[in-house]
Amino acid sequence: MPVRRFDPMSGQIDPTPTTPDPAPGQDDAPLAGVKVVELSMYVQGPVAGLTLASLGAEVIKIERVGHLDQMRTFRSAFGIEFDDQGREWLFASLNRNKRAVAIDIASDAGRPVFHRLIDQADVFVTNMREQGLVAQGADADTLLAINPRLVYCRGGGFGLRGPLADDPCQDTVGMAFSGFMDATAPSEVPNYPPGSMSDILTGTNMASAVLAGLVKRSITGQGCIVGTSQTQSLLWLQLQGVGLAASLGKRMERFQPDATTNPLFTVYRTADGWIAIAALQPEQWLAIANVLGLQAMLDDPRFATFDDVMTNRDEFRPIFGRHLATMATAHWWALLRSADVWVAPVNRLEDLAGDEHIVANDYLVTYDDGFTGPPVPFEVDRWAGARGPAGDYGEHTDEVLTALGYDDEEILQLRTEGAVW
Repeated sequence: MPVRRFDPMSGQIDPTPTTPDPAPGQDDAPLAGVKVVELSMYVQGPVAGLTLASLGAEVIKIERVGHLDQMRTFRSAFGIEFDDQGREWLFASLNRNKRAVAIDIASDAGRPVFHRLIDQADVFVTNMREQGLVAQGADADTLLAINPRLVYCRGGGFGLRGPLADDPCQDTVGMAFSGFMDATAPSEVPNYPPGSMSDILTGTNMASAVLAGLVKRSITGQGCIVGTSQTQSLLWLQLQGVGLAASLGKRMERFQPDATTNPLFTVYRTADGWIAIAALQPEQWLAIANVLGLQAMLDDPRFATFDDVMTNRDEFRPIFGRHLATMATAHWWALLRSADVWVAPVNRLEDLAGDEHIVANDYLVTYDDGFTGPPVPFEVDRWAGARGPAGDYGEHTDEVLTALGYDDEEILQLRTEGAVW
């Protein structure tokens, strides 16, 4: 199907339709041939497996016998009530492209199945607490003894060591403890951005740790233990803000659109929405004034230079704001882009699926199950992410057991004993 490509150098859509190169096949996936066993819950661990699966790894997700994964049964989240389709979307958003099996890994009959999986795996991913892993025989010491080449990845909450290592933690309290709720708040009242952002960031960092572990194994021939926590991931996300506070005892100002120190580093209302401008250099004010038809402000001694604008920001802001409110966002965006200004419309989430730049880059795609979402957090040699659905509960149990060498009679016996579903 012909497409129109986005040119990142010019910032324009090429009007000439072209036929895209053939998409890479499964064998071209960056992690083709890598086998991952995932024992996880909620969001953080599943996102790690999701990332690896999106890159082409074979990810086998283990659920408990007789117990659906928690994300298959959620009734509501962040003010949204889920019907059956909503629950299907929620689970798929975290678990697509994985093979779903149900195994009682702690039972006498199920433990050997789990060990055989581990023996043939390259990676083990979990976000369970250490005490639970030990109880199920899935701790690092046990699994590395079975497979010394295993890359063992664990995600944590407050940390992987220390006095809070075994405390329960999820997205909300992780954001609180790390200072993220404070850093993103426009006032002293904490702010909680919805959408499990901390879990998703941490899960993605877990997958990055796995990639580093696989590289290390390729050099040493030995497996290793890798991982991260919500606290570690969120401190990394706040690298500059946390670094300033810890090193200089200073904090960045809270973002309030009408009260920034730099009135050209904020958002303004337009006739139909909002636009974000980020001007940090003196010459940028000159370009902005000229392209927006505000040359008269340059003749005003209060606003003649960038420094003048900073000094007289309280007088500058209403004049500049009234001007931007006279026309639509698209009008100002086109003008400011033509002057090479850092600028973008403030999109609403519901605007993104139809945005031509996002479509041109395959940043949002429609999966095989009809749902839409981001397919992968980065590209590798044009690989733009696997597009498969999530498995039903226990859907691939027999298939996986057969690949492990179990025959039909042995599988039936395992099912009779309650070791698998």
